[in-house]
Amino acid sequence: MQLQLKYVCVLFLCLYSFTIIAQDKSKPNVLFVAFDDLKDWQGVLAGHPQAYTPNIDRLAKRGVLFSNAHEAGTMCCPSRASVMTGLRPTSTGIYKNSDNPLELYKNEQSINDHFKESGYYVAGAGKILHKFHYEENQWDEFVGRHKPKKGYLSNKQNPDKNNIHKLENSSISWGSFDAPDSLTFDAQSVQWVSDRINQKHDKPFFLACGIYRPHIPWFNPKTYFDMHPLAEVKRPNTQESDLSDVPFRGKNIAFSTSNFTNANDLENDQNNAEHEAFKKNGQWSEAVQAYLASISYADAQFGKLLDALDASPYAENTIIVLWSDHGWHLGEKEHWRKATLWEEVTRVPLIISGPGISKNKECKTAVSLIDIFPSLIDLCNLDKIEKLDGQSLVPQLQNAAKKRNQPAISSITPTYHAIRNDRYRYISYGDGQEELYDHNTDTQEWSNIAKNRSSSRIIRKLRKYLPANGLEPVIGEDSDKEE
Repeated sequence: MQLQLKYVCVLFLCLYSFTIIAQDKSKPNVLFVAFDDLKDWQGVLAGHPQAYTPNIDRLAKRGVLFSNAHEAGTMCCPSRASVMTGLRPTSTGIYKNSDNPLELYKNEQSINDHFKESGYYVAGAGKILHKFHYEENQWDEFVGRHKPKKGYLSNKQNPDKNNIHKLENSSISWGSFDAPDSLTFDAQSVQWVSDRINQKHDKPFFLACGIYRPHIPWFNPKTYFDMHPLAEVKRPNTQESDLSDVPFRGKNIAFSTSNFTNANDLENDQNNAEHEAFKKNGQWSEAVQAYLASISYADAQFGKLLDALDASPYAENTIIVLWSDHGWHLGEKEHWRKATLWEEVTRVPLIISGPGISKNKECKTAVSLIDIFPSLIDLCNLDKIEKLDGQSLVPQLQNAAKKRNQPAISSITPTYHAIRNDRYRYISYGDGQEELYDHNTDTQEWSNIAKNRSSSRIIRKLRKYLPANGLEPVIGEDSDKEE
């Protein structure tokens, strides 16, 4: 009798273990990697011929590259709020970094919340949301960007005080220093997440890693500047008088040096002071070099994270989502920084890989970063959330050639929006001022064809997607104007 009982117990334990394994496979792990201010300058997106991103490129070979992916918000705070809630800025009321998402984070389900409530171990490091002190209690573990260890460099620190270059009357700065990657903040975030990957997990994990570069200041180890010799740097393609066919409100945005947060931005149609200073001081190429160096540095840190996962027992059952919150202008449209409705800001890298996902495929249909949340819900078999604005990308992850009817929508105010489909970009400023660009013939968006008689039909079609009754900006006492 005792022997039979022993066999029954062993059988029960085996069946129980099998069930746990089966549950693990039905609930894949997630590695969620966010870059800051990273535009489409990667090898796989061909945004710049000198971009060196071997690690981002190798991830693209393992999954689906969404080469026509766009943010929903044009700055850090609104874009990240939209990614993490699956809601557009017109649904969140968060349009600028100066808007306050506190109530949004309290009242709406976020990706990390949903995974935690679904039984996942949820941890992260670096910049994921824009308001770190709001998110810390929503994770099992979290280390924000404001807490570098003693002896390590913060994300705004250059130990070589003699090699800090600045644009006059601007916060844009750059410079190299002699120090190993291991002392830098992003490397510490990557190491922290890598350590969590290497732990033994008895339940599925959702691990988020925010890589701060290429956000300003562009301070990076000298190694990465050396990858892009200044004498060989190519500035982005620009066209003289590019703004001549852009309406008044578009010029307001192009000439803003405050990420469209100053009241006088709505009156300035003269020039962009930062762009004029870059030209006058001969620093344009230096800035491009520093941005390219920042991208290569950020890519190298991501490579270490990818290596850590590949060396772990979780590699085969982990979904990787790589994205950037928005792009950045480096003189295109006479603009520097983010906060515009043109391709330079809205187009971002988005790559998803993992079990059941096609490998080495490119999806060219227009998608939005707000599609990440519903996609992860489907991929990880989580409970549905009905009010999300995004749509699942699972059909495209299984068949990258599958088209979608919904365009990508980006917003900078309740009435300023860009609509991007597979061919056109349509911009509306809500008062009859419009732009239209045909990417079949004008990938640089140099020719605004909105006033062409032949454009009226496509404009009528795209206008139907303009958000109606967008929430007013949520501005509070704790608003954060960080760039």
